[in-house]
Amino acid sequence: MDDATVIHTRASAADQLLYKITHDLSETVRALVELPKWISEDLVDANTVVSADVQENLDALIVNGTRLESLINGLRMYSRVGLQQRLSVLNLRAKMLEFRQEIALPAGIELQTYHNTDLIQVFEPDFSNLCLALLGNAVKHRDGQTSHLELSVVSTERWLDIEMTDDGPGIREELRGKATQVLTTLRSKDEVEGSGIGLALAQKVAESYRGSLRLETACPDTGRGLRVRVRLNDPEIGSGQNVKESVSRLINS
Repeated sequence: MDDATVIHTRASAADQLLYKITHDLSETVRALVELPKWISEDLVDANTVVSADVQENLDALIVNGTRLESLINGLRMYSRVGLQQRLSVLNLRAKMLEFRQEIALPAGIELQTYHNTDLIQVFEPDFSNLCLALLGNAVKHRDGQTSHLELSVVSTERWLDIEMTDDGPGIREELRGKATQVLTTLRSKDEVEGSGIGLALAQKVAESYRGSLRLETACPDTGRGLRVRVRLNDPEIGSGQNVKESVSRLINS
C-alpha cells in the first residue's frame, strides 16, 4: 500500500493488544459457532432423536457462540480505526445501495438516504464501517413504533457530516455518555442482540479524524427518536478540490 494513502495514526498499546487477541481468537470462535450445527446435522443423519433439553442446549451454544463471534469481529474492527486506511474516491449513490444490501431492514422499516454530492473522497474502510455502525445501531434498537430511518452525508470544502436519524425509542440524555463507551449496552441481550460496539466505533472514528459526535433527540415534541451527528475534519476528505485531483489522476493513470 502506498504510504500516501494511509492514515498514520499511531496504534496505542491497548489497540495493538486488542487486535492481536481478536485476530488469534477468530478461528476458535468460528469453530464454537459451527460445531453445534455440525453435531445437530450429524444427529439428523444418524436418525438420532435427542431430548428437548439437549436440543435447547445445542441451540443455546449456537446463539452464544454467534454473540461471541459478533463481539470479537466488532472489537477487531474497533482496534483498526484510523490504521491502514486507503484514501478512496467513492460514488455515494452506489455506496448507499451497498449499505441497503448489507443491512437487513426488518419489514415495515423504511430507509431514506441523502447526499449532496455523488463523488466523495474518504478513508476506507473507516467511512463505510462508520455508516454501517450507525445503521446497525438504529435497526437493533428499534421498537414496535419505529418505521423510518434516514442516513445523510453532506460534504463541504472543510468537513464531512454524516447524520443518522430514526424515530425509535431514542436514548435518554443522562445515558448518552454511557452509550458511546465500548462494550456498553443500555438494554439486556435478551431484549437487543448487540455487542456494545456500534456507537463506540462511531465515536472513535470521529476522534481519529479530528471531529465530533453528538447524540440528540430526533423528535423533541414526542421525546422519541435518536439523531447521531458525526463531523469529520480532515484536509484530505470531502467533495472539493481533492476529489477533482484524485479523479483526474485515476483517469490519466
